[in-house]
Amino acid sequence: MNILLKIMLIGHISAGFLALLVGIVPMVSKKGSRLHKLTGLVFYWCMAVVCLTAVYLVFFKPSSLFLLFIAILSFYFCFSGRRILRMKKAQTQFTLTDQLAAYLAVGASLVMFGLGVRAVFGWFTTGSISIFGMLYFFFAGILFANARYDVSLIRHPEKARYGKMEWFFGHITRMCGSYIATLTAFATVNTRYLPDHHFLVDIAAWTLPGIIGGMLIGRTIRYYLAKYKLDKVKPKDLRTHGSAGVI
Repeated sequence: MNILLKIMLIGHISAGFLALLVGIVPMVSKKGSRLHKLTGLVFYWCMAVVCLTAVYLVFFKPSSLFLLFIAILSFYFCFSGRRILRMKKAQTQFTLTDQLAAYLAVGASLVMFGLGVRAVFGWFTTGSISIFGMLYFFFAGILFANARYDVSLIRHPEKARYGKMEWFFGHITRMCGSYIATLTAFATVNTRYLPDHHFLVDIAAWTLPGIIGGMLIGRTIRYYLAKYKLDKVKPKDLRTHGSAGVI
């Protein structure tokens, strides 16, 4: 293993581990506080390092291709979750960077779907299929749905799911989604070191973070909708409500 590869591997592992540790702080700290912003920024750049190093590492270990796409999914959630805060100011417009990121994410999701299709065809020829082959479809669907929504949002910001509150709810769901994807990758990589490794453990590592995390995100969204008395308002009507109550 050459020196550069070692540096990339150490950087990838260190950034991912730090992201898992520091990523919890923005979730539990006061929204908008200095601590929230600082730890959120650290989490963002950790995810950027994880994604960039994953691109490099996959050339030396093709078997980590699946984890590369998880890194892309996680960083896109993190990237878009940060950029969507720009919608807090009504005069702020989406930029070419936002459009390019959204279209690249759509492209990545289609590649993931293609890899899933290839795995299915391999099943017919070899009679076996790995769990990764099926998971390609699952994660491709998640990335495609979110990236496609972003493309629509960029073209028609007035149709935002949460109206003027899109920056708030979008930031929560995307940043938490990024953390869940990171936790999923971490759990999957490390379950193989368990003394009694079973395929059910792999399934749990791939699914439980998303299931539990998704439930917690849903509960958080409902909490804030109720807190700011938006629980009985249709999302498309939220644009008639100001965001002053959340600031």
